[in-house]
Amino acid sequence: MGAVHGQKIADLNARIDRLPTLGFSNLTFLIIGLSYFFVYFDISVIGFTLPKLTEVFHLTATEAAYPVTLYLIGYVIGDYLLSLVADRVGRRKALLYTVLIVAIGGFLSAFAWDLWSLSIFRFITGVGTGAEIAIASTIITEFSPSKSRGKYLQLMYFWGAAGLTVTPFISIALINLENGWRIIFGLGALVAIVLIFMRARFLPESARWLVINGKAEEAERLVADMERRVRLKTGKELPPVPMVPPENESSGSVTKTLFSPPYLKRTVITLAFWLVWLITTYAYLSYAPTILIESGNTASSGLLFTALGYLGTPVGALIALIFIDKVERKYFMFFVTVVFAGSLCLMTIVSSNFFVILGAFMCSMMIAANSAGYVYMAEIFPTRVRTTGVAIMEGGGQIGGIIAPFLTVALLNVIGGIGTLYVLAVIVLCSGLIILIGGMRTTGLELTKIAGDPTSASQHTKNISGL
Repeated sequence: MGAVHGQKIADLNARIDRLPTLGFSNLTFLIIGLSYFFVYFDISVIGFTLPKLTEVFHLTATEAAYPVTLYLIGYVIGDYLLSLVADRVGRRKALLYTVLIVAIGGFLSAFAWDLWSLSIFRFITGVGTGAEIAIASTIITEFSPSKSRGKYLQLMYFWGAAGLTVTPFISIALINLENGWRIIFGLGALVAIVLIFMRARFLPESARWLVINGKAEEAERLVADMERRVRLKTGKELPPVPMVPPENESSGSVTKTLFSPPYLKRTVITLAFWLVWLITTYAYLSYAPTILIESGNTASSGLLFTALGYLGTPVGALIALIFIDKVERKYFMFFVTVVFAGSLCLMTIVSSNFFVILGAFMCSMMIAANSAGYVYMAEIFPTRVRTTGVAIMEGGGQIGGIIAPFLTVALLNVIGGIGTLYVLAVIVLCSGLIILIGGMRTTGLELTKIAGDPTSASQHTKNISGL
């Protein structure tokens, strides 16, 4: 019975993987994409409200780090716990829970009255946003054909790029209004409420999750509907279903599975990459205006240059879209870290506004382009533990984000803005070396095969990529 069930899972996965295009509606695509928009809006908004919050609540530099840090602690906790929920009760239900928590935290943040109320309410918001990307990345990965998995995840990230791009301009437009910072936090809560209703009505469950959790008939109906949609889109018959072995679905504790062979190395390397990467990323997203001011720019110039730099976000997302399924993921991720490091160094040329803006533009490009990292970590684990695996990688990496504000404040006090940019450049380059040396090949490979032996997976991808 177990063998029959295992082959049923393999056959259903193969039917999805061989599709020439995505098999669900544009509305579903929009609903999942808004997860990315929402998270990146919420992450970056603190960097543009922090100067005003410092003024309103009379905060020291250290105290100003508390809302950022507690948000990220909440992010880590929510990422892990809600992703466990997603692996146990389904991706769809978990996404409903996340956005409900975010709506509550967002509205409470808008009515904060001092440092500690704001920090606690940002913690609640972080719990909700923590698993948004992990679950959204998982569900798109599980719906996508193997040859274009990177492309569809990257299209999702365009929504995150949009969130990063519009946040500074919304913040600059509203921040100087009476209670403008409250309005900004409230906008995030309103978006969350809209998402609750959209997800409840239109978001389907993952067929791969359904079939491994004993809901084969429901999974069959969903995949059949996907195949019908693809036939209508393409006007052609579908390619034959290939024979593939059953996915490696070891039993036992989800977390224990991730820290046992053959997944231990994948877990450690990817976790290390995200932890180091996010030190620089969060330092930039939360403190870029402050760093530029400390480097010798005026306060208004620091905000403006950072905002103009964010226009590079959609460009970076487009670059990743073009190359995501053409270049091996880990090589692309390393390239991104090299350019990011160079861009931070470019911003040290404070004698030229052009170079500062260009450096900020390229930093935003690379933050967006590293959406390849979300594709990578959603690929390397089997269905049973995929969402939790992504959560531990990205959520555990938020420890780097927790470190970032205190490290940045300390660096600014000791070596100033320019020295801080150089140190952050070295840190982000180290993250690239971690994934280059220790990462595995995944591009174009079926999820079933990636879930198996990493050596054979690597060899298979080498054969199909020619790299």
